[in-house]
Amino acid sequence: MSARTAAFIVGGLDALGWLLVCAATLFSQSDPATKALDSFAGFSVSVVFLLTGVPALVLAWRNRAPRLALALALGFPTGFVLLFAVAIAVFA
Repeated sequence: MSARTAAFIVGGLDALGWLLVCAATLFSQSDPATKALDSFAGFSVSVVFLLTGVPALVLAWRNRAPRLALALALGFPTGFVLLFAVAIAVFA
């Protein structure tokens, strides 16, 4: 499998994960006391996706720098895990 194909697959999974997290956080009907935290989490994940997932998909689509596209596509799950770990550390 080429790096371009892998970047498309991982980038597509990134986009799916981003949509699921945004739908769960930005449009949740949670308690009003935690609504701001949910919105912040949704916006944080969106920023990570815009910085990693979107450029990866664009690079893969244009067939430019396939290894960089794959690295950026793998950066979204890494960033998501880091944000989750920071949230756990803050609230623990």
